[in-house]
Amino acid sequence: MDSTSFLIIVAIVAWTAQIGMSFFQVRAFNRMIQSMAKKGNVKIGRTKSRWKARTIVVLVEGNDGAIIDARVLHGMTVFARPKTLPELIGYSFPFDKKLLHGLSQGTQEAIDVAFQNE
Repeated sequence: MDSTSFLIIVAIVAWTAQIGMSFFQVRAFNRMIQSMAKKGNVKIGRTKSRWKARTIVVLVEGNDGAIIDARVLHGMTVFARPKTLPELIGYSFPFDKKLLHGLSQGTQEAIDVAFQNE
């Protein structure tokens, strides 16, 4: 086997592994959304940048408008997993600037996008 064939095989194996890991990430995200949807009104926002790491924020809003649950998915790889965003739980939109100050720029942008369609 020459080096070109070896590189092609390595690329195909890496591509297949990436597709498989993406499947598991999307499946975990969908299960998270389904479990959160049982709690209240779900709002999803994501950053718009194509070249920076994407950030997705999932918020559950109760009947009174307060955030019941909040999760953030941030990263460039398939190894990124949702993390709880405790800073927003118990507060209602629009959020105080001091509350958002501790969050990353991508998370703030995703929160704004989640509430844009109102």
